[in-house]
Amino acid sequence: MAVTSSPIFAQTPYVKSLTLAAQTACTTRGPTATANLAAANITAFVPVSTNGLRIDSIGVTAASTGFTVASVANIVGIWAWDGTTAFLINEILTTVVTPSTTAVSYSGMLTYAQPLILPAAFALYASVSVTTTAGGAALVVTAYGGAY
Repeated sequence: MAVTSSPIFAQTPYVKSLTLAAQTACTTRGPTATANLAAANITAFVPVSTNGLRIDSIGVTAASTGFTVASVANIVGIWAWDGTTAFLINEILTTVVTPSTTAVSYSGMLTYAQPLILPAAFALYASVSVTTTAGGAALVVTAYGGAY
């Protein structure tokens, strides 16, 4: 007997941002239990959802309070949390860019070839490898996708 199924599509667009200003560096890439996330400087980013989420891409943009302040080299870690443990699933490398009134600041994008599907009980967290400051090395990380 043949089984047929219909595809499931996202119901609404989804965008979620997290400011990584004055964020202390994370010093691990290892699986981290929920109780240790704050101490490891791994910060909640995309919360759990009712029906799950599809994440198509994650962007990182410099967000210093100084308009002409150079960004710094950094690694933004993206962590999948399954309700008990966070696992590092992606890293986004930022580079040094010196913006001005006529030159843009750092901006990078991780685009998934196949969407990252988060079950309803899962969340994403983020971290940085170099401590950020609001005035000079602040970043904003943004997830783009759809909610089921």
